[in-house]
Amino acid sequence: MPYTNVIAQFKASFQQAYRQVVDADAYLDKLQQDGHGKFKRIFTADQGFKTDATRFMPYLEEVVGEFDAFEAAPSAEQLPPLVKKLELLLNTLAQFKQSLKD
Repeated sequence: MPYTNVIAQFKASFQQAYRQVVDADAYLDKLQQDGHGKFKRIFTADQGFKTDATRFMPYLEEVVGEFDAFEAAPSAEQLPPLVKKLELLLNTLAQFKQSLKD
């Protein structure tokens, strides 16, 4: 299969993202309980996501769902938006984590 390495890289990235998402969402839950974190969504529609959520997990689930479709029937056309969404998710998680340290 020509996409074997790509699929393996995505799966590794999903494992990394999952751990970060769980931590970030737990912190967002704590912020909300403390009366903070009053925002409507994490990503906007023009960033490529269909999901509209105040936590990271639904966005990760959207990317994983699109990846599952790619894995079932790989095509080069599916890769750019998939890579863009995963990259945006991982970068945003990294920025969020960094903001907690500052």
